Amino acid sequence: MRRIVYLAGAIANLSYEDATAARIRARQCFVDRGWDVLDPMRGKEVLSTLAFIDEKAATRLLGVTEAAIVQRDFDDLRRADVILILSGDAPSWGTAFEWSLSHFHFQKPVVVVAGLDAPVRNHPWCKVMTSAFCSSVEEAADFIDRWLDRGYSLEEHDMVPPHRHEGEFWNRADGTKDTVIRNANA
Repeated sequence: MRRIVYLAGAIANLSYEDATAARIRARQCFVDRGWDVLDPMRGKEVLSTLAFIDEKAATRLLGVTEAAIVQRDFDDLRRADVILILSGDAPSWGTAFEWSLSHFHFQKPVVVVAGLDAPVRNHPWCKVMTSAFCSSVEEAADFIDRWLDRGYSLEEHDMVPPHRHEGEFWNRADGTKDTVIRNANA
């Protein structure tokens, strides 16, 4: 069975080129590894006619409702094996909802691409909802392949995600607590 990655990231208020550039590179990286890719920008080429993607103009041009856009993204998140957030350096309302749903509702691994000094790496909510922070799509793809090849899930952390520190506790899916006994960055 082929693995599926969902490419989350900022769209609103960006140009079509800015909203798709990182997704195009990420798509190629994952397709080269044999993955299927779910991109919320697929089928939305008509948005390239806008200087900046505005939600109201986008729904008008696409001929769909906001609810239809959200429903497709929701269904894609459910289908995906892992969520890759490409805009970890910049806040985005839609991405924040996708991130939260993926972690808390669907219990999917979420990997964030963000610079080493990005504020997202230090935010409590972001740290809790992230399986790994990576500096590049390639680093993220390597992490995801290792994570899933070893059978890891959010319910069973046999490896310490990079943002965890020795001595920290977190709740497992079965309600028990686990202690980090080593630092993955060491």
